[in-house]
Amino acid sequence: MRTAFLCGSLEPGRDGVGDYTRRLAGELIRQGHPCMAVALNDSHISQILSESQEIEGTSIPVLRLPGAMPWKQRITESLNRAGAFNPDWMSLQFVPFGFHPKGLCYGLGRHLAAMNPKSSWHIMFHELWLGLGEGAPLKHRVLGALQRFMIMDLVARLRPSIVHTQTESYRVVLKREKIRASILPLFSNIPQVDGNGWESILEPLVTKAAGKHYDRSELYLAGVLGMVAPEWSAERAVNTLLPLVQRFQKRLVLVFYGKSNITSETVNKLKLTLQNRAEIVLAGERPSLEISRILQALDIGVATTPRQVIQKSGSVAAMLEHGLPVLVTRDDWRLRGPDAPPEESSTQLISPKEFALLKTLPARNLQPPGDSGVKRVAVQMLAAMNSSPDHSENFLRASRLQES
Repeated sequence: MRTAFLCGSLEPGRDGVGDYTRRLAGELIRQGHPCMAVALNDSHISQILSESQEIEGTSIPVLRLPGAMPWKQRITESLNRAGAFNPDWMSLQFVPFGFHPKGLCYGLGRHLAAMNPKSSWHIMFHELWLGLGEGAPLKHRVLGALQRFMIMDLVARLRPSIVHTQTESYRVVLKREKIRASILPLFSNIPQVDGNGWESILEPLVTKAAGKHYDRSELYLAGVLGMVAPEWSAERAVNTLLPLVQRFQKRLVLVFYGKSNITSETVNKLKLTLQNRAEIVLAGERPSLEISRILQALDIGVATTPRQVIQKSGSVAAMLEHGLPVLVTRDDWRLRGPDAPPEESSTQLISPKEFALLKTLPARNLQPPGDSGVKRVAVQMLAAMNSSPDHSENFLRASRLQES
């Protein structure tokens, strides 16, 4: 099974969907299925770049096309490379903002339909359109309506044989549009490596932040990985954790690490807000092997994504695959409509109410599932491709939209 992956950017460590695509392609290659990847709208380069990218010891042929290049030229270059590769499947890893700053990827379906009509199409919807939640602002609902139209046009033109998404809420939305989608779980973009990052990474940072040295046994380390949503409250997370942490006479440390929008100024403001109830550490952006070691040094992870769409969080996937229990303090997003699914349930996802009832402090599983997530997803994706009919009957409404 030969697969050509298409996404927005393939700059390592700078694009979550690109990192996901690279790791999935690498796993498929290790399982004996050739893959290549094309970045159609890469803002990190200024000219065409043909290269090999390595992930976990596996080399992946990659074509990167700058976003400033005219679409006609981008499609020509993609068609030449994909034609030479002769894929059985074209797999579009889709997020609207990966192809346009406002997610208005008008004409994308028309461009992609010209690339390789002999291949079957697969679409993985990492994101849909804005304005899906209850109480969404008018601006988001208007922009979302435009995004929806363009996404439906994309589906109508590509007529994919397989559609996947990673959250039940998105599956329900696609079902409303007469598009049969299946859940393909998200896996971690952080491969697990050997080594605990307490002594080499976190201990010096905690000592500097606290102005004193702590033994590891005196601390309870809670980590926030990646970008922090503005709706998330660090104060609520600390207030949830603190009673149980103090009951066991430990000092709470909140660690921000990975590619983040948390700055030193933000940390200083947070320290004033928390009034010395916890140490705040900014570990910053680091290579994936160091992120893995930080994950192995923590006691608990803290999610900034709402529980109902927690399945789409790569940060949470990384925490879970490294054996961390995850505190989920946000429950402020609900899909509009009577068919909205219930929130995600898991023994590793802990709500504030559940945390308050605990008798002992949750800790990292010393025998976590590790990197099996990407292996399972690759097997599931291959099974769907092998069992797919040649022609899809999923897209009646999308086809009507194209004809109108």
